[in-house]
Amino acid sequence: MVALKRLLILTLLILSFKAECKEFSSIDDYIKTFPAGKHNGLDGNWLKADREKESEIWNQANKINIKKPNGYLEYQDIYQRCGFYKWFELKTDSLGFETRWAEAAKETTSKLKKLLTSIAIASGNSNKEIEEFVVTGNGIIFDDIWKDLKALYEHQPLRGIDAEIWDGHLLLKEQNLIDPYYRKLSKTSLTKLQKSLRKETTFSKMMAGFEFEGNLLSIQDRWLYGMKMMHYQNPDINR
Repeated sequence: MVALKRLLILTLLILSFKAECKEFSSIDDYIKTFPAGKHNGLDGNWLKADREKESEIWNQANKINIKKPNGYLEYQDIYQRCGFYKWFELKTDSLGFETRWAEAAKETTSKLKKLLTSIAIASGNSNKEIEEFVVTGNGIIFDDIWKDLKALYEHQPLRGIDAEIWDGHLLLKEQNLIDPYYRKLSKTSLTKLQKSLRKETTFSKMMAGFEFEGNLLSIQDRWLYGMKMMHYQNPDINR
């Protein structure tokens, strides 16, 4: 009887998880989960192809999900979150915002995705610990800053110094959030990661963006690097 109850609970958990996975590999998979659903994005669902092609369905799904307090649950991996950052950047730009955090987040996530490839491991630029750091850190940051992105989206467009201050505050929050995970890294993994960000290896030289300067264990150094990515001149962390 106990075993049966455990099996039932496990089944319910699996079904619950499946219902929250809003990206589907095909229209057939979508219909299996939502037999009466319409593939138009208005239910917050999309296909992998929609995201990759940045279709109107992907646009509609994001517009629905950004209104949800727990909308972050709809994006299950680094690829989906990277796609969302790009959508958010383009959407807020079109609305007149001058904030730059989403663009920097998209660029950073795009680089970090490369550390999850077999080539990165084979070339000595990554390892299992770094992979776990990238995957875990990406999820933790995305989930935590969702409410900030939602609030910004619902706000009047920020421009000029107001946009810079907002970017700086969110970046600092992000770096404080991820700091314990940097400090858990072994010396070997930290060295590999730092070499990649400093573009000291052939693999990392093929990655777009600025070279990191400073100490990866320094919140301020990481913050300054992020502000540089956003093309801010003489940023002040105490502003």
